[in-house]
This record gives sequence, C-alpha cells and structure tokens, in this order.
Amino acid sequence: MTPQEYYSHVIGRIKSCFEPFHYVIGKGRRLIDEGWDPHFPIAVEPVSQLEKFTVEKGLQVYLPVIGRKSRSVLMPLDIDVFLGGENNLLYIDKDSQRKWFSKVSGASRFLEDYFRRLGIPYLLDYTPSGAHFLWLNPLGSRAVKEVQRLGFLEEDLIAACRYTDLNDIKRRWGVSLEAARVFSGLGKLAEFLCFKTMGALGSAETANGLPVAVGDSLDQCIDFDISWAEGSPFMRSLRSPYSLHCKNQEQHGFSDAPPLVDVVGTYFDGKKAVEEPDLSRISDCMWDLEKAANHAARFPEGIPKSNDSLFDLIGEYRKSPLALFHDEFEKTEDLPRGEALNRAGREVRLSQESMNLFQSPNPAALQPKRMRRLVDDLVLEAGWKPRHAANVLRDLYINPAHHWPVDFFKFPPGEKSDFWARSFSALGLWKKGRLDL
Repeated sequence: MTPQEYYSHVIGRIKSCFEPFHYVIGKGRRLIDEGWDPHFPIAVEPVSQLEKFTVEKGLQVYLPVIGRKSRSVLMPLDIDVFLGGENNLLYIDKDSQRKWFSKVSGASRFLEDYFRRLGIPYLLDYTPSGAHFLWLNPLGSRAVKEVQRLGFLEEDLIAACRYTDLNDIKRRWGVSLEAARVFSGLGKLAEFLCFKTMGALGSAETANGLPVAVGDSLDQCIDFDISWAEGSPFMRSLRSPYSLHCKNQEQHGFSDAPPLVDVVGTYFDGKKAVEEPDLSRISDCMWDLEKAANHAARFPEGIPKSNDSLFDLIGEYRKSPLALFHDEFEKTEDLPRGEALNRAGREVRLSQESMNLFQSPNPAALQPKRMRRLVDDLVLEAGWKPRHAANVLRDLYINPAHHWPVDFFKFPPGEKSDFWARSFSALGLWKKGRLDL
C-alpha cells in the first residue's frame, strides 16, 4: 500500500481530527522537490488543503494547538524514548523499534489508568518513539475556565499573542489571552502529570530500565517532552493521529525505506474505552500501512473533548506542593535586566560547565541538558530563587550579540526563560527531596 492509498483509507478520520482547526501543517521531502527550503520543508495552508497534503502528496500532517479563532486548545501530552545521538535505533528495523518502543509502556499504562479513574476522555496515539495523549478543551466550558485560571502570561508573551497578521495564517486572529492562559494552565497540568508518573514508576528508573526525565535533559531516558508548552501558543503543533511518520526517511538516513505511521491505541470517551492493549500489534501496524489502515477503522473519529472530570485533575494539582511552587515562582519579582547575569558571573558556587556557558551561550543556553545544569547550580547549590535563575537565561537571550537562531518575538525571552527555569527548578528540588510530590 502506498502512502497515498493509506491516506485515502483514513482521510475521514484525519478530517475529523482537524475539524476544530483552520489550518494544517504539512512536512516532507516532497516539498523540497517543489522548491521549498531543504532545511525547512514545511508548508502551512488552510485546512481545506488537507487532502492535497495527504492523499495527493503523502506528507506528514500536524495539528495546531490553538483552535480556530481561539475557540479551543489541544492538550498534547507527549512521552518519548529519547536516546540522544542513537535515536536511529528506533528506525533500523521493526525488532529494534519494538524493543525500545515497549519501554514507554509503564508510563503510558499509568496515565491511562489515572485518566480512566478520573473519567477524563483522551485519545492515545502511539508514535514509533512513544505516545501522545490528546483531548480537546473548548473555551467557555466550566472545567476549561478552571484550567484558564491556572495560567500565567508574561508581558512579552501577551504582546506576541495580541499581534495579528492577515498574511500569516497562524496569526490571522492572534491568540486570545483566555486561550493563552488555558495553554499555560495545560502546561502546568502536564508538568504535574509528569511528576505523578515519575513518582509512580520510581524516581530512578522505570520497570523497563530507563530513567524518566523532562525535556530531553538526560542522554537516554523516557522523556516527558513538555517543550510544546513553551513559546507562543500559535507556534505549537503536534503530528496528527493517523499521520505518516517519516523520521526514518528524513532524519535518520533510511531514505529508501517506506514511511512509518502513528497508530491509535485507545479512544476513551470518559466512560467506555475502545483499545488495543497489545503493543506488538501496534508496532506491526506502524511498519505496515495496510495493517494500519484496517486498524484505524476500529476507532471512533475525532479527538474527544474534555469534561467536568478535569475538575478532579485540577483539584489534585492545586493541593500539591507543585502548585505552591508555581505560585511562589510567579509572585517573585524579576531582577532588573542585566542584574541577574552580573550576579551570576560573580557566583563562586557555579560549576565550570555553567561558567563556560556564560562565555559561549549560543547554543548551550538553548540546550535542555545545559539549561538544567545551570538551573541546578543556581537553585540547588547557590540557593537562588528559581525566578532569578530564569532571569539569568533571560539576560542572555535579550543580548543580540550572541546571534541567537531563535525568533524571540515568537518565542519571547521572558516566557522562555521562565518556563525552563521553573520546570528544571521543580525537577531538581524534587530529586533532592525538597519538593515533596
């Protein structure tokens, strides 16, 4: 079965997933053949072009996180096997991929049990390297209003969300501040779920022998990729359920291999689940488009919407020390621009690695592993407040002399530095037993 034939079989289901959104992101080598930049073969077009991207061109397709006119926000909880420079092991052959892919089973099973206990609807979409848990959050519903109250927006993020550009389909209407706060609140809930999962599996290792980490901050780990919650909401997207998955061809050198595919494992509507618990069958489908097409027909269409069960998740989060930590972080006053970096340069308790980062911050200050070390040094060793550790990163980001490859309007420096310092501070304090979650 060709990629185009596969898409012809599942196009109805993909359309249902895109129904709340006004554009589609397509990615693939076919765009290079049509003159697109080979370093950035990504096209963004109205959702009316979905069939062109899939049935005609056979591209990977991505869902925006923010719905049409900010009417909804997608929860894209993301868990991956991260192998650093050896991620190609997930794509060599089916046996190798199945071995590593199975290591996410402890985390995904815990989260499925947790969501079902609370009655939270979700779609579990397996990828060749892990799993996505998705549900849609319509603005205005009672529970989503509570998520909105959890959100926190920096001034530079507010400016980015308010900006509109009729020539940019992502920013045609901007992002409402209500939707942006829901996005922020979902990020906090994702962080809370990460800690719950790590606590349930054991802080050192999962049952499958890989440590659990946040944001690709260890060389080999089961990674809770929370990077989707950082930056301007209009910049964030997630590969759609039922999409082709072409990392084998496009990132790992298997250019002559057929594409893999993302495969739905569970659709839970809050009461009843349609599921495939056998990960070997899921893996078989990832490597066989015909099997994947037949498998897809078992599941209801679309992405389930959140319900009032979110109140229970929000309630557990609010009672946790993590919520108190987040509140204290946000109430801490920023240091004036430049002061945090000047203080850090005189700090005698920093590691040589962190001191080296100040000398050559690009790209070190953008790399999760290096950011985590700096935050650990400042917060755990030198006793800094986490918000002030964030200000050190901010001071680096706002200096154009470092020639950053980041558009700091779309990824505002205040928000970016706050996000990573907050996340890594919480992780470091938890691992030291100073944040009891």
